[in-house]
Amino acid sequence: MGKKSILMVDDVKLNHEAARDVLEDTYDLYEALSAKEAFDILGTIIPDLILLDIIMPVMDGYEMLKILKHNEKLKHIPVIFLTADNRPEAEVEGFNSGIVDYITKPFVPIVMKKRIETQIELAEYQRSLEAKVAEKVEEIEQMYDLISTSFAGLVESRDGVTGGHLKNTSIYFSAFVKHLITIPRYQEQLSTQMVKKACRSAPLHDVGKIAIKDAVLQKADSLNHEEFEQMKMHSVIGGQLFEFIKDRIPDREFGEIAEQIARYHHEKWNGQGYPDGLKKTEIPLVARIMSIVDVYDALTSERPYKKPFSHEKSMAIIASKSGIDFDPDLVTEFLNIESKMKGCLRTKEEVLIRQQFFTVSK
Repeated sequence: MGKKSILMVDDVKLNHEAARDVLEDTYDLYEALSAKEAFDILGTIIPDLILLDIIMPVMDGYEMLKILKHNEKLKHIPVIFLTADNRPEAEVEGFNSGIVDYITKPFVPIVMKKRIETQIELAEYQRSLEAKVAEKVEEIEQMYDLISTSFAGLVESRDGVTGGHLKNTSIYFSAFVKHLITIPRYQEQLSTQMVKKACRSAPLHDVGKIAIKDAVLQKADSLNHEEFEQMKMHSVIGGQLFEFIKDRIPDREFGEIAEQIARYHHEKWNGQGYPDGLKKTEIPLVARIMSIVDVYDALTSERPYKKPFSHEKSMAIIASKSGIDFDPDLVTEFLNIESKMKGCLRTKEEVLIRQQFFTVSK
């Protein structure tokens, strides 16, 4: 393992010489006489620690520290004030601003060296802990995804008519929502965490079907009025399930998003959908997104009562329902990625295998 690196920022050359005598046998020492020189160095190397003087011309240590702490690449670097300003209030202000230690000049070499060593070790230990936490979080996230998709597969195994629908729509939903987050007007509503949770919720949008009678759920022909009314209850049941769950799990936001998708994905832009007759932006955004991909899969899939429509015909049908069934702005964006959706349609089976969806053999 190579030497650890230190960046010393001080406008007095004699202070650099004194520090060099103490540190250069143990550390790779980079030296800057101003904050500007320091940031030039930080553009090429990320040191393990920064020694920072407070009193400097143009930009003092406090100003430089503030910039460091607002920079994603640099904010983790431990900073020690190395300064002749020995006022207690200066020391307190430094700690409040984010320094890890405070060494007054003239410094005692052995003490300075030990303090630097301690802070570098602490920073390494903290980074190690953060890496372990991130790894564990990723394991939990993967477990949640697997449980979500596997449970969706279990629900779907009861449905002899729309096999593959839950898994297919999750593929289309993910592709569509990842396009939407590149568009400024959707970025505020679709944060990174929200998108992750929405994609996890997508395959569970029809989870309420688990409570629908087999005679209705597995009917190969078109449903009569009474049967259709029973089928419509799946959105209510799914919504109620997640309404119950969201107050009993640590991740309430996931429960809320799953509830919105499950309950409202059959609502229509003109207010003629179900179960609550919501219209326009009364319908949560995630449900408006799901409603489009839900219909796209239904159109492009084979059913006992119809052959699959082509991608082109399905897109034309969705376009014709813009402002009626669907949010017109979302339809425009869906049509903008028609080639991507066509690719998802063509390769969906490969995606399903790669994502390890659970299925039941019959």
